[in-house]
Amino acid sequence: MHGELDLSTAARLEGPLEEAISSPQAEVLLDLTDCAFIDSTGIALVVRAWRRVDAGAGNGGEGGLVLCTRNEQVRRVLEVTGLEHSLRVFQTRDEAVAALRG
Repeated sequence: MHGELDLSTAARLEGPLEEAISSPQAEVLLDLTDCAFIDSTGIALVVRAWRRVDAGAGNGGEGGLVLCTRNEQVRRVLEVTGLEHSLRVFQTRDEAVAALRG
């Protein structure tokens, strides 16, 4: 994701994200490294994907969806919403990939 993930851009991510999470064994890295801003619409999209991936994995919240971002605004929104305690969020893509590989 590049730029802003908000009401005006979230629809562009929905299709590719839906395709990525469609498998019951999905492992998805949502790279928000170049995301400069996220609003409640973007957060809702991430949460829906996370719930679907974790539900499909049947692993009690340790599913195959990880995020990476260094952007302070994005990290702050995840913190304020409490999602940083539920989602697996990493600083770098390499850390996120390593988490998926176990």
